[in-house]
Amino acid sequence: MRFTLFPPNIPVDEVLTVGKAADQSGWHAMALPDCVFHPEEVTGDYPYSEDGIRHWEPDVPFVDPYTAIPALAAVTQNLHFYTAVLKAVLRQPLLLAKALGTAEAMFPGRIGLGVGTSWMLEEFKWLNEDMPARGARLDEIMQIIRICLSPGWAEFHGKHYDFDKLIMSPVPERVIPIYVGGHAKPALRRAATLGDGWIAAFAEPEELKTVIPHLKAMRADSEMAGKPFEVITCTMGWPDIERVKMLEDMGVTGLALQPFDPGLPTVQEKCDVIVRYAEEVIHKC
Repeated sequence: MRFTLFPPNIPVDEVLTVGKAADQSGWHAMALPDCVFHPEEVTGDYPYSEDGIRHWEPDVPFVDPYTAIPALAAVTQNLHFYTAVLKAVLRQPLLLAKALGTAEAMFPGRIGLGVGTSWMLEEFKWLNEDMPARGARLDEIMQIIRICLSPGWAEFHGKHYDFDKLIMSPVPERVIPIYVGGHAKPALRRAATLGDGWIAAFAEPEELKTVIPHLKAMRADSEMAGKPFEVITCTMGWPDIERVKMLEDMGVTGLALQPFDPGLPTVQEKCDVIVRYAEEVIHKC
């Protein structure tokens, strides 16, 4: 089991300090969420709450992930980084590939990408992106990132993106893992057949018991058969060793945890919780 710190939204001036605490105490990775902006009025329900309402205030800070990740990597030694998840369909794929490849080239072996689709109409409308085709576009975006961050010439001629031969440099020395978030059938298919893993958003054990075998079956019947596949589940709170073992036995390979309440008044208190969980659970697992 690999443990990822997935901190709730905290003040910007605390991000690096929290990352250093996770690195020094033995966490495997740190995951960053993504939100470009908050519309005053939102079309559609938030998919991960029972009442469809976002559980954070509009002015809660969201750092840009691939601005923050290189900064975090520069002040840590072993910590890995990925997004949980980046709304890749709101971004131009060549520019995303460039940012991702540069970060991995600067910090080899420590960079990953978690992708998903957005649920807010306003994001697509105001960023001039196609919302109805977001799933098909994400499939193509993942392919574009793969080919552009491989050695040699790359070209792509899809339904939504099209370009002739180009070279993007620097090229990472390894294949950057791409994890897919989402619980809908297209997202699960995307994770199993195009990705390197699935990120579950606060999934209960009963759901995981059904979904994980389904993912493995789809993967075994795809071109990705035989390649490593991670199952990362995001959860709030402080799962004990017994619960960690139970999830591991079900096929979960990683936990992305929010171990503290964002309302803790000082960054030192946040870091104390991070270190304490590492000592009491991570090291013993």
